[in-house]
Amino acid sequence: MNVLIIGAGRRGVRIGRHLAAEGSSITFLDRSISRCRAAEAKVDCLAVCGSGTDLSKLREAGAENADTVIAVTDSDEVNIVSCGIIATEFPSVVNTIAAIRSAGYLGEEGLPPRILGITHIINPDQEGAQRLLDTIHYGLYRDTLIFPGTDFMIFTVQEGGFVKRGDNIAGLRKKIPENFVIAALYRRGAVIIPSGDTEIRQGDIAVVITDSDKAYAAISGSAEREVYSEPDDIVILGATRITRFLLYAFSPKERKRVRLIEKDTAAAEEFSAIFPEITVLNASITDESIWEDEDLGGTDLFVSLTDNDELNIVTAGYARRIGAKKTIAEVKSNTNYSQFALSLGVDVALSITDVTVDSLIRYLRGDGISAMHTLFEGELEVYEYVVQDSFPFIGKALKQVHFRSRVVIAGVRRADGTSLVPDGEYVFAEGDSLILSIRHDESGYLKELFR
Repeated sequence: MNVLIIGAGRRGVRIGRHLAAEGSSITFLDRSISRCRAAEAKVDCLAVCGSGTDLSKLREAGAENADTVIAVTDSDEVNIVSCGIIATEFPSVVNTIAAIRSAGYLGEEGLPPRILGITHIINPDQEGAQRLLDTIHYGLYRDTLIFPGTDFMIFTVQEGGFVKRGDNIAGLRKKIPENFVIAALYRRGAVIIPSGDTEIRQGDIAVVITDSDKAYAAISGSAEREVYSEPDDIVILGATRITRFLLYAFSPKERKRVRLIEKDTAAAEEFSAIFPEITVLNASITDESIWEDEDLGGTDLFVSLTDNDELNIVTAGYARRIGAKKTIAEVKSNTNYSQFALSLGVDVALSITDVTVDSLIRYLRGDGISAMHTLFEGELEVYEYVVQDSFPFIGKALKQVHFRSRVVIAGVRRADGTSLVPDGEYVFAEGDSLILSIRHDESGYLKELFR
């Protein structure tokens, strides 16, 4: 597949690396010479310096030969116009994908109309808000990803705790009675899909998938063993676009639980008018008195969603330290801050780059995928796939199918909504949703299975 990516920032480079590893031919088009050089250093690609709205530069970047064009600059207008020009001048391009943030183009609630021939729109703030909503509804576990509508959660465990050097995967399953699957190991920069005989080595990171709160508590070392309940008192810092989408996604009853802190008077008044159910506090979070006056340390959930990554991390970390039960910090600009946030006690570091890339890759993978997460800079992919009538193993037991250590089936959601961690007796059935993990470089094999 020939892919033209307009915008060689963090998102563009992350997408380019992901697609290049699949064998796609990648070309970047960006106005910045330094970003073009950085992209060529990080990705096996060609980079052309110029504007995505310049037809001659689009031709130079090979737009007429592209199968897919992805416009992810920081400008909505450039992304829209670039895709519009391509749809008009190069009709052979199959996919034109644009990142658009402004509600002025999409509608207040993020409704995605087709604009100027764009085949798919990604709104990073709306995608982030949906990830937040799923996390709040299904479980605020530290450094953990959730599959909406299921009991399944994904988390990582460093060798040295529950996962010890010398253990093998089969032996780990016998340590606790709860159901879980070691879906992958991350070892010295490489992802390993393990078998029962695979041994844990020093420094390994294990990716665990389970549908049990007790398994999560035992394996992660968390003292939390109670069944998750949604927060009754939510404090949100920042009247930003992602906050707007999150509040729209909440029900009116849920919005009554929210206190919003915003220092800008005009923004505070606007949100108060749009969302009359919430309590809006026109104040600065750096004013020490607000922490005590509003008892922010006593809240069930503190969510920091300003446009400043550092402020988000510091305030969420501080809220956790003074007693907030759970905290979330948005990381918009620098994905490297995610681990820093977790080290300060923040429960969930929401990387907008990661969420955007997951959404885009899910779209490119095609029908049948209801959810997707990537880990370790995209080297591991975890999907929820719906079994179609074309799936070759319908009616067969899992023990009869040999995926040659390429895929791990870690969970199943039945059509009736029940979830289970499958054993060898599980029989594939049409309509089942499979939670599975696979190395990124094996994604072509996955396409063959679910075509």
